[in-house]
Amino acid sequence: MKEFAKTKIIATIGPSSWDNTILKNMIVEGMDIARINASFADFEELKRVYSQIKQISPRVGIMLDTKGHKIRAVGFEKEKVLKEGDSVVIVSEGLNSSKELAQNHIAITYSNLHEDISRNAKILLDDGNLELQVEDIKDKQILCIVTRGGILRPKKTVNVPDTILSFPVLSEKDRRDIQFAVESGFDYISASFIRNVHDVVLIRKVMGETDCKLIAKIENREGLENFDEILNYVDGIMVARGDMGVELPLEEVPIHQKQMIFKCRNVGKPVIVATQMLESMRESKRPTRAEVSDVANAIMDGADAVMLSAETSTGSYPVEAVSTMNSIALKVENVLRPQKILGNTTASIETDELCRLVFDITEKINLKGIIVISITGKTVRSLSRHRLNVPIWEITDSIRQIRQSSLLRGVKSYYLEKFPTDRDQVISHCVETVYSYGELDLNDKIAIISGSSVKNKSTNTILEIVEVKDVITQ
Repeated sequence: MKEFAKTKIIATIGPSSWDNTILKNMIVEGMDIARINASFADFEELKRVYSQIKQISPRVGIMLDTKGHKIRAVGFEKEKVLKEGDSVVIVSEGLNSSKELAQNHIAITYSNLHEDISRNAKILLDDGNLELQVEDIKDKQILCIVTRGGILRPKKTVNVPDTILSFPVLSEKDRRDIQFAVESGFDYISASFIRNVHDVVLIRKVMGETDCKLIAKIENREGLENFDEILNYVDGIMVARGDMGVELPLEEVPIHQKQMIFKCRNVGKPVIVATQMLESMRESKRPTRAEVSDVANAIMDGADAVMLSAETSTGSYPVEAVSTMNSIALKVENVLRPQKILGNTTASIETDELCRLVFDITEKINLKGIIVISITGKTVRSLSRHRLNVPIWEITDSIRQIRQSSLLRGVKSYYLEKFPTDRDQVISHCVETVYSYGELDLNDKIAIISGSSVKNKSTNTILEIVEVKDVITQ
């Protein structure tokens, strides 16, 4: 039987992975969550891919990634050669609609930049490969000089670091996509370019009453500055290093990555590291050594999940990319020690303390794993953040919760259709469920966390240490 890493793998679905056989093989190799990028998908594709994945496996979590406010360079069809020292004029898309843009003019898909930007600000093109410096703003034209030249192709990205842009929180496309995802039953929505709590509140309003989980993508300086507040209002974080690496100096990104991972673990919320993790595998069957180190370091930092983007959506080797990610994670996890986390989660204080006690017990007693009888998933999230070396087996009667727990490091979830009313029977059924999947032997010692024996008390406060044979041979 194939061994899967405790670290979860998110893979982006696209033309390279639409085929049923490829999707099945990606799941076989370790894909836990399928991400659909709304930047490149309309409703029909969202429906088709969602249905396709659900038919293949009801256990795989499905995440919609919103487009957000990505600015692009438009208004020209042939590539432009920008040389250092050249003068360039930035205008809004449609401003010169009656005539063709001059050679030194570049239109962008954001109409208010002339109001937001100031002299000496930087404008980065094509993920930062080209750089302009603003010399002056005249009416709606931004006069720039090229400080780092290169070839600019149509529809490449435009970033304006250290400038607060007056975007509305949600574009109409994002609004429709979020509503569709909630209505369709997507498990996660990852929202792009979250800047502050106000952004989160408006997205929550669009989502309405739902148990769909919200992941905030942190991609710029404003999001970082407001990170602590944002973290309080979302269900998890994505360290979105693509735009972050353009908006901020590259050398800052690893530092922010480590800080965000620690803060997420401290409050028991899942954290994803994303972008260019195995970028070379778009064209190669083998990653570079630097990419392997990057994935390994994200796992050592304590990330719940690592994400594949173009590697599986448009790359040549989507199945191999997932398999490689799983292999790296398995090897790294073998040498890691658990790390006790002292902060409090959204679970009760009693539950958090109980989970810290379990951490101490696993350091002193040779346990095969921990079974958590789970109704809300709060205990599992509190326990997962300690990154135990033994598996956490969640038993729940909710398929939805199984898919959402597929983002939590070290958690394996199993479905029990109906919990018996008798507590001893519940324990017996849960242990038998894990045993039936070949996870346990009769002589194994396990911990079991379950609800209280006090009527009307909902928190998990009972911890038992048992041998498997004492439970399933009664």
